[in-house]
Amino acid sequence: MAQSDQTQPMPRWGKIVLTLSIILNLAFVGLIGGVAARAGLNGTPLRAAVSALPSDDQRAFRRDTRQAWRENRQQPRGPMVTQQMIESLQAEDFDADQFSAALNDAQQHLINMGERMQTRLVARVAAMTPQERQAYAAELEQRLQDRRRSDWWRGRTQE
Repeated sequence: MAQSDQTQPMPRWGKIVLTLSIILNLAFVGLIGGVAARAGLNGTPLRAAVSALPSDDQRAFRRDTRQAWRENRQQPRGPMVTQQMIESLQAEDFDADQFSAALNDAQQHLINMGERMQTRLVARVAAMTPQERQAYAAELEQRLQDRRRSDWWRGRTQE
């Protein structure tokens, strides 16, 4: 007897799994798209300033920044700060001052990193020739205009 070329219909549970998979994939794509749209192409002014650098300088800047983050992670105070935050939250009597101090330490760490990045960026721009600096200014101006247009399109205005 000849074999039939007909395929069997998909079981009900298979349709449900396929539908859930598609929904989850679309949600994930929407999440990624939302994050990208919210951050914009150039994000913060510092990010715009770095992205306006020539490609070789951008790579060097990213390399320096990664190295600075590695060095900061190796400092012993990092895990201590997070442990202080957790301990203050788990304590029977919540110590708002201890929690606040730990948050301030974490915030200071980010501020220090921002200052290091800013210092490196300023040093690079200071080393530019006047012509390089003019080209850099034009590129930065364009990126900041793009950022403002992007913010306007999304209904955000800058003060």
